[in-house]
Amino acid sequence: MTFVDWVVTELDITSAELARTRLVPAFEVLLSRVEEARRRGARDPLVTVSAKRAGGNSRACTRRMLAQLGYTDAQRRAMHRLLAGSPSGWPGLLALYCYEVEMSAHQRHYARRQLSTIGTVRVTGQRSTDRQGGDEAVQARGA
Repeated sequence: MTFVDWVVTELDITSAELARTRLVPAFEVLLSRVEEARRRGARDPLVTVSAKRAGGNSRACTRRMLAQLGYTDAQRRAMHRLLAGSPSGWPGLLALYCYEVEMSAHQRHYARRQLSTIGTVRVTGQRSTDRQGGDEAVQARGA
């Protein structure tokens, strides 16, 4: 399954909504950085795009590359969190996709919230069949 197909399925969003986020070009930027780290022999290439665990030059490079896609600062930060993860424990779409992880309801809600921050996707989307307890339960908990 392609990244686009996986995101559309897992987050229950439309292809048009996904296109408006410019998620695919951002994914390609981060993927190119990860591939280069892998080529150079990194033990954990995904760290290269991490906002906290990557080295200073690596973080600055990732920030510049994402900024070239035309995001505002807030959108760029949300896109970086969405794709690369956050210190709070969100693994990021890149890792979830690479490791073929089926998202939990909480993870889907978090990802849609980041897309909402970017300003192009509704956060109220519901999956018709939820494998992990329902988005309604996550929203009721305030996650």
